[in-house]
Amino acid sequence: MSKELHKRLQDADMRKSKSDKLIANYFERNLAELPFETAKSIAARLEISQMTVGRYLRRLGFDGLDEMKAALRRGNRSNPAWQVKGSMDRFQQDLRDGKFLAGLLQQQVENLGRIYELTTSPEWQKTIEALISASEIYVAAYQNVRGIAQYFASQLSYTRSRVQFMDGLNGTYAELLDGSVEGRVLFLHDVRRFAAKARPLAEEARRAGVKVILLTDEFCPWAEEASDIALVVPGSHGPLWDGAATMTAVMDLMLSNIIVLMGNEVDERVQLLTRLQDVFGDFES
Repeated sequence: MSKELHKRLQDADMRKSKSDKLIANYFERNLAELPFETAKSIAARLEISQMTVGRYLRRLGFDGLDEMKAALRRGNRSNPAWQVKGSMDRFQQDLRDGKFLAGLLQQQVENLGRIYELTTSPEWQKTIEALISASEIYVAAYQNVRGIAQYFASQLSYTRSRVQFMDGLNGTYAELLDGSVEGRVLFLHDVRRFAAKARPLAEEARRAGVKVILLTDEFCPWAEEASDIALVVPGSHGPLWDGAATMTAVMDLMLSNIIVLMGNEVDERVQLLTRLQDVFGDFES
């Protein structure tokens, strides 16, 4: 199917306008990524309307992107990217039967699609730029997301220096708020039920001239007011309160984005840290 589609995309009738050429070129270069795309995300990437993408798909012979994906799956069984859904008959039947785990899995899949749209947003780009250029980064989180945030801070410290997780046990957060270093960033993670300290910390940080990035969920009522950059992910609508898989996916994508952009700087830092780990014997040889 992909060869046939490539041929159709090269046809002059499918490349009449500027938007035609943008969409055709995007499809040609990114077929492997289409399982994770939506018409909305493609439109955002190409800076055209979602309606324009829909019209182009109909001219191409598909009643929407889902139909195109289905055709490509049938013709690309050997490509792992198209095996995300695999044989879905049992899963779809379990959903119809109202089985609990099937419903949770469906929610996670939908959340991942929304996260991909987040990575194309201006807020995402601003976050990546801030985390690369900051003089120091302080990561804070509470309750059940605390462990995930500690993981993020630890992984981020492999890409750049001056990254610290704050536990707040000193009762003052003075390491962040003393004003002794310019260009600091607070990366605050909080989801419902929201911690009592989270908003006051964000507001104090902004008063101290610290840029605040807030990673939160759709239930946060003060995200825009208390932060410079708000990254809002889907919240949990089921019995799982915090949706750890969604938050972890966001952080892993963020780390990957930073590593790609920093390139050789990350390689040099990892080499340094690896040598120090060998010196102090933290890992088996």
